[in-house]
Formats: sequence, structure tokens, C-alpha cells
Amino acid sequence: MAVSIDSRIRSRQLRGMIIASAFLPVAAMAQQTRYQDPQGRYDLEVPTGWQVYPDTGADQLIVRRGAVQAIVSVTRQNNRNAMTGAQFVAVTAREFRRQCPTFRQRQSGALELAGAPGVYALFTCDDPKSPGVAETESTLTANEFLVGITVIAPRALYYEYLPALDGIRNSVHVTGTRRAPISTGAAASQALSDLKKACAVGAFTQEGCARRLGLMLGRASKPGTAAKPPGRVYRDPQGRFSVAIPRHWQAIAEGHDGGLGVQLRSGANWINLLPSGPAANPSEVVLDQEHEIAARSHSGRHAPFGPAGLVQIFDQGLEIAYDDFTATSAQGGAVQGHIAGIGNIDGKGHDFLLLVESFHPQKKDSTDDPFLSVAQSVHLASH
Repeated sequence: MAVSIDSRIRSRQLRGMIIASAFLPVAAMAQQTRYQDPQGRYDLEVPTGWQVYPDTGADQLIVRRGAVQAIVSVTRQNNRNAMTGAQFVAVTAREFRRQCPTFRQRQSGALELAGAPGVYALFTCDDPKSPGVAETESTLTANEFLVGITVIAPRALYYEYLPALDGIRNSVHVTGTRRAPISTGAAASQALSDLKKACAVGAFTQEGCARRLGLMLGRASKPGTAAKPPGRVYRDPQGRFSVAIPRHWQAIAEGHDGGLGVQLRSGANWINLLPSGPAANPSEVVLDQEHEIAARSHSGRHAPFGPAGLVQIFDQGLEIAYDDFTATSAQGGAVQGHIAGIGNIDGKGHDFLLLVESFHPQKKDSTDDPFLSVAQSVHLASH
């Protein structure tokens, strides 16, 4: 019963956003900075210049600025038949697919919402006159409130308004629950996540995404500011390179006397680092490897594999070009993949390293994917 009721609410919600929202009246609450639910269930921050519209057709709130809108729903659930966050997202996806013939799901995953673990999905609608982006996220709190937020924006405005939309989502507080703490480094992590979402929905060209990602990651690790690598360092027996070994990982030399490089490994996660074949630059190293993988697997994938294209970083004397993408393991699970080419920034010679990583997000421990820190810790011998 909960699913069917929510389906009707979600149907009205999406129609209101896609079709009828342009006819909403000017709200008297435009200057409010904190919205308090009249029924006392929740509160949230309203960004300056945004308007609030309580929806009389459904138990939800619309927070809007022009064509960019967020619908917030916080409803008490029956603890014997509570709708889950995953069900809420699935219902929204079905309704959006029904209304948009060119519907595509671009991303999905886990997040924290109202201090509780939740799920999200990101969609696009490629209407040639007004291409749009929709994101829906939901969680069921410990005190049985279903929190759902659906965002809809024109593709051209999506990235510009993501910080404000993040602020709305992150500020939602359900009565009777603890306010979510602000974690250290959250702003930088959110900015990177937002840029990757914008790239996934096609807000920028591949070249534009690669340039923006490179600039953002470069600012995060300016020359001279990177932390010193841990004490464990693998030194190539043939003197070609060295690389830091992540904590709790092992280094295994490949081939006779390490001739085929090294594998860094932790359980099912691994990073292979080896001399590349002939290439003009690190980008060519990556593309050559991806062409070889596509041909060998007969997958039909085109290089670069990732939606953002190749990202370039110039840092700590290195030029790093890499592709960031998702693949599927032999067991059918999601795997985060990276293929990188690494060379000296001075361009002397054509001795490059190829880095290939396979990382299982569901098997993370307390640390994040070490790909970038490993790549940036490489030291290439000078000739």
C-alpha cells in the first residue's frame, strides 16, 4: 500500500515540476533562510533568492529559483510496511521514464541524507528543445520518516546551481534525529562530486570536463604541498622508478627481476605499474591501452572509456593523464577503474609508465581509493 500511495504522490510531484511549475505564484517566503515544517516534522535551509511553495496537491515542499527546483518530501511511515529509500528512488525513476521517451539513468549510488544512509539516482531527459537533468535521493530515518528529494534543472543550469541544491539537501533535519555533522574536507569532496555529476549528464564537453577536473585536482595537490609518502616505498630493481606503497597493501614484483613492473595489492583491489610501450606522451599511453582492451574483449567500447574523457594533472614534476570509469567484475559487481600514463613533466625522453587499477568500492576499508596518491608518488629515474 505504501508503494502505491507514494506512486500517486510522485506522479503529481513530477508533473508539477516538468509541466506546471512555471505557473506557480510568487511566494511570500522568498527572504526566509530557514523553513520550518508547519507539522513540525523537519526544517531546512532556503538559499538567498530562492522561493518556497508548499504543494497543496501533495504533502511536499517545492524550493525554487527560476527553472531550477527541488521537491522535498518528509512523511511518517508505518513501521510494519515502511517504504525504503531505494523504493522511493525506483518509483521516481519509473515516473520520469514514463514522461520522457529519451530518459537515461546516468549515475546511482549511496549517500548520506538527513544524517542517515540513503541512495540516489541521476537521470537526463534529452528533449532537443529543453534538455533536463533530474536527481532523486531518499532515505528512511531511524525514527521511521521517509525523506525524499527530487531535483530538476535545465542541463545548461545544472552545474551552476548544484552548490545551492547541495546546501538544501545537506541542511534537511528531521525532528527527533541528530543533525548531521560537517566533516573535514567535505567542501572539496562535494565540489569534486558535483563536477563528476555535471560531466556524467553532459553539461560540458569531454575536453571541458577533463580541463576542469585537472584544474580542480591540481589545486588540491599543489607542488610542494603534497604529504610525504609513507615509509614503505617500492624501488624498481632495474632502477627505472619508485612508488609509495599504500598502507596495508603489498608490493609484488612482476617478471624476472621486476622487468614487468610491480603490482600493489590489497585483497581484490590492485594497481599494476609497468613500463609502457612506445608513445609520444602520457595521453597516448592511456588511449593505446584502452584501444588494446577494447579490441581484446570485443566490447565495442570507444576510448576514452570514462564520460569525462582524459584528465591531465601536472604535479610534483610529473605529467599524469588518466581515465576514470566504472567496469564490471567477473562476479558482476561494480569496479572502479583507472588507466593512467605517467611521465616526467620536463618532457625529456619518452620513458612512460602505464598504471592500471581495479578497485571494488564495496570492499573499502577506512581509506579511499589510493589511485591518485599512488600515481602522484611515482618518481621516474632521469636519463
